[in-house]
Amino acid sequence: MTDQLTILKRMVPGPVKYVAHIPRRLLPRRAGDSDAYWRSRAKCPGQAAVLWQNEEYNLLYRRMQTEIIARHVGGLTEGARVLDIGCGVGIVARMMIEQNPHIMVDAVDFEEMLEAGHDNLNHKQIVPIACRAQEFRNDNSIYDLVVSSSCYSMIRDIASLKSAMANGAAMLKSGGTMLLIDPFHRWNYLARAKFGSKDVQRFLASQDMRLIQKSGILFWPFREWLANSNLTGDRLAKCFSVGELLRERLGRHLWADHKVLIFKKRP
Repeated sequence: MTDQLTILKRMVPGPVKYVAHIPRRLLPRRAGDSDAYWRSRAKCPGQAAVLWQNEEYNLLYRRMQTEIIARHVGGLTEGARVLDIGCGVGIVARMMIEQNPHIMVDAVDFEEMLEAGHDNLNHKQIVPIACRAQEFRNDNSIYDLVVSSSCYSMIRDIASLKSAMANGAAMLKSGGTMLLIDPFHRWNYLARAKFGSKDVQRFLASQDMRLIQKSGILFWPFREWLANSNLTGDRLAKCFSVGELLRERLGRHLWADHKVLIFKKRP
């Protein structure tokens, strides 16, 4: 199998580099500003459009993300359908096709993001769909797997966030899986939307969804430091590894910036 980082680097346009940081103060202050903010982020180079300023850090994160997603994509049968909600520049959609060439992926995001991710999304088994996550609902589409990779947690209006999750749950087949790799927090310093893991669990329980696994990735104090740093190479990789070791020892979910929540839809 081709090395994961080699695959990911191939999907990132241009060289891996350090790019200008988008300061936290520029995050939208009002819930309704989220759409405009993410549309503007589509103009950023490489993975900075959807992740952070340090592209080497982004690749380290993508490697962990790839391993998590592979556990759920690899075993899907031929013709299985996957919803990549908030697909961004198409890294995850293309990643899933690389992991299982027999599936179909519907990739949903703003038109600006789809345009930025054209090279990744230009594949016969990926269907790009320009739509807001909270508005995407196709009752004729039944998915085996729904993946939100930092999508639901970025919808700052809580009612809209719930609508997006409810739509995802409604389009999931009985026994299907919803995989969330999202920075769900209630603490103001970390929260994108003030909606924590317990809020997610309670809401999805009302949508006939059962939590089967809870974990996390990215030790949040180091994520805050490293993702916005100019560290590279071995030093960055070592610091990243130390952070993940601390997260495992201190609390793999509690100390994670990105929560990993896996749900099954009840029959």
